[in-house]
Amino acid sequence: MSRTVLVHGDQDRVLPQSADVLIEGDRISKIEAAIPAPAGCHIIDCTDKIISPGFVDTHHHVWQSPLKGFFGDTALFPYLAIVHAAGLELTAEDMYWANLAGSLEAVDAGTTTTLDHAHMNWSNEHSRSAIAGTLSSGIRSIFGYTPVARLSATKPNIEFSPEPLPDWVMETFEQLATSHPLNDPESRVQLGFGFDFYHLPKNVVLGVFEKVKSLGTRIITSHFIRNFVRDSESLPVLLKSYGLLQKGVVLSHAGGATSDDVKLLQDANCFVSATPNTELAMAVGPPVCFHPDLPGIDEVCSLGVDCHSATSGSMVNEMRTALQTARGLDSEAHIRKGQWPRQISYTTADVFKMGTIQGARALCMEQDIGSIEVGKKADLVVFDALSPAMACVAQRDPVMAIVLHSTIRDIDTVLVDGELRKQNGKLLPVTGTEWHDGTGFVDTSHIIHWREVAERILAVHKRLVSKMPEPLLLEIENHVRELFGHKHSSTKL
Repeated sequence: MSRTVLVHGDQDRVLPQSADVLIEGDRISKIEAAIPAPAGCHIIDCTDKIISPGFVDTHHHVWQSPLKGFFGDTALFPYLAIVHAAGLELTAEDMYWANLAGSLEAVDAGTTTTLDHAHMNWSNEHSRSAIAGTLSSGIRSIFGYTPVARLSATKPNIEFSPEPLPDWVMETFEQLATSHPLNDPESRVQLGFGFDFYHLPKNVVLGVFEKVKSLGTRIITSHFIRNFVRDSESLPVLLKSYGLLQKGVVLSHAGGATSDDVKLLQDANCFVSATPNTELAMAVGPPVCFHPDLPGIDEVCSLGVDCHSATSGSMVNEMRTALQTARGLDSEAHIRKGQWPRQISYTTADVFKMGTIQGARALCMEQDIGSIEVGKKADLVVFDALSPAMACVAQRDPVMAIVLHSTIRDIDTVLVDGELRKQNGKLLPVTGTEWHDGTGFVDTSHIIHWREVAERILAVHKRLVSKMPEPLLLEIENHVRELFGHKHSSTKL
């Protein structure tokens, strides 16, 4: 084996090729069997390596790095309680390090693009700081600026701010949308919008969407968990009735979705972002990937990590879980019928597509990312094909090797926008970015190594642990349950 490039062909089928890849600037300029190195060219030796498209994560709460360790054994409502409580303690400066840490963890795992559902907009400073952290990391991102419910008091009673959309929320969004570099359509970080306040009057929802789109925002994302709020209207049906179900809308999870919901999404060219690990753990599923009762779901399904605070930040981990969960359900059905098929129903190539080109389509970026092609952005991941995990399978089926055998350890190199972000298995240092009033986001001379990020984020984590006692979290949880119409429950199943 020399070097293998995973190129998407007709019908998204991956066709491994032995080839060189030439990058000029931020784009791929040639993919050929033997490219003479131009003068001054930096050469990355990919002998016995697999060159893959960077992974596209279409649902991720990137700010949650300081909350790692809180959620691994936590159900949905305790999770929501902790998230709301964190809003009382996390400062705008904390958000810089949180988003920098989350973005670097994603890059380390081969993710080159994230749709960040940034539901941490507790003040007009929090999102600015989080975006600065994202810009510093070098990742490609759509920062989904999100209005959020804000805890205003915990004593003597749990209280949320009565105004869900104070004036500063949309004023800050407009300021960000018109600032450098977010106002540049070629910027590596773009401004998107996250929205979950569909309980507001129709005219308010329509006004928010109109404002957001008038500022050039292409991607709007919302949580869609039909079985969460009882007797609630289907979100695709609501969006359709409002005239808002259009390409560029990404709905995460889709737990409890019906075939009618999927048909509406297909007709509108909208996508679902499935996050199998958290959906299985927190009862917001089951994962819709490959679901036999949802015809056409695979055509509109992408993948996301959701909460790297609760699971691995690896998109490969989501691919693997999605695939094996679907296979398990299919096998269970076969067993009930006494069938022993010759072929398996879903393949590694099917789910690899969801984590690459399908994710790019969800974000309306398929012309730039999601596959390796001349003219596309140089967002690439290089795997070691001779590692203990990869040897043999990588030579026989490199896609299978990535989906079922690889770990983060096997990722040797990551490039985003043609820039090296990980090399020889280690993250490279980054240059800090900060917000300047009247100017926008500006690069600094501060060179940041991962060790500094880890130390900063650990200090925030320790502070959170000391500030969130169990009795307070239980009070918040009970209040949130009431808001969503769920009774208090201490049942352990």
